[in-house]
Amino acid sequence: MNIVIVGDGKVGSALTLQLAKEGHDVVVIDSNKMVLQEAQQALDINVVHGNGATLKVQKMANVDTSDLLIAATSADEVNLLCCILARSWAAATPSPGCATRSTTASCFC
Repeated sequence: MNIVIVGDGKVGSALTLQLAKEGHDVVVIDSNKMVLQEAQQALDINVVHGNGATLKVQKMANVDTSDLLIAATSADEVNLLCCILARSWAAATPSPGCATRSTTASCFC
C-alpha cells in the first residue's frame, strides 16, 4: 500500500515505523529537514521537505497515486487542510483515503 504521512512528530514517526515494518511504501512530509534525514536513514522510506498543506508538496509526494494520506501534524487545522487539498485535486483519479490524528476532525476521501 502507498501511504503518505504528513508530520513526523510523535504520532507520525510511530505510524511511519509501524507501516514501514509492515512493508508499506511510505512517504513522509515534514518541514523539518533534520527529522526527515533521520527518518530516511533509519527506515526504508521516501521523504519530502515542505508544507503538506500545499499542492506543490503533495504533488512531490505523489499523493494523487497514493492509497492513503494520514495527516498527523500537531495542528488540527493543518491536518484538515492536507485532507481537503488531497481530496479536491485528486478527485479525478482514484482518491486516497484521508485520516487525521484528531478523532473529531477526520475525513475519508
